[in-house]
Amino acid sequence: MKILNNFYNTPSALLIFTTLFWAFNTIFGQLAVGEISPLQIVPLRWILVSSVMWFIFGNDVKTNWQIIKPEINKIIFMALMGFTGFNVLFYTASQYTNAINLGIIQSSVPVYVLLGAYFFYKTSITALQGLGVMISIIGVTIITTNGDIEILLNLQLNKGDLIMLVACLMYSYYTLSLKTRLQIPGIAFFTLMSVIANFLALPLFIIDYLINGINYPSINGLIITILVAIFPSSLAQIFYLRAVDIAGPGKAGIYTNIVPIFSSILAVILLNQRFEIFHGISLVLVLSGIWLSERK
Repeated sequence: MKILNNFYNTPSALLIFTTLFWAFNTIFGQLAVGEISPLQIVPLRWILVSSVMWFIFGNDVKTNWQIIKPEINKIIFMALMGFTGFNVLFYTASQYTNAINLGIIQSSVPVYVLLGAYFFYKTSITALQGLGVMISIIGVTIITTNGDIEILLNLQLNKGDLIMLVACLMYSYYTLSLKTRLQIPGIAFFTLMSVIANFLALPLFIIDYLINGINYPSINGLIITILVAIFPSSLAQIFYLRAVDIAGPGKAGIYTNIVPIFSSILAVILLNQRFEIFHGISLVLVLSGIWLSERK
């Protein structure tokens, strides 16, 4: 118990495991291809997560309901963008691109957040931050074109990478909204979001039936869904919220830059995916751009 208590009060340890679990999500996304539909894995994961979270922390939500009620429409839209919508596009993108690309593109979220803060909150951007944004955009462009400029000139971009870019824009909106989120305990807020995400995702079962007919997930697909529910969906979010409470959002945000590194290593080891030169160049550019964009 002492070890667990020390772990739960050490932000660096919490954040390393958070980013590792998020990186594993790129692997799960690849393993899910052919085993379970993206329109099935999203509602199933939120059914599992919300059921457990409500059982443990539902009373915390009920206690804060009078505070929550006036903001419920905003919270619903946050859940739609950051939890349901992002994950549908994430697992759809996994059908068309690899885990290395997913991890590197996902690491561009802090740059989109910086740009969003500038346009929507009038937050100033320094010349150094602007340079960081440009470098990151170049890095993302390299990964979406596989390092081939002719692909960009002919507008023959990878469908999966483009879908992932849209997913990152949605998650960036969610992240920006956290700046003005309802001030209730983080664990209660996540519980509420997971329940809302669950209800928003349920119609996906109907959409999947209309598109694919009766299409049951395989045993492997169900196992993958359980792993997704436990690690990136629950533990990572709980660890992240705890780390933010201890160390603040600034330090927590820096650690998210580790995700593409973990994703690349895991993809090479577990999926035998090739790490090409353009992956390395893109990774360096995106991480360098993020580092510069976080300078004041």
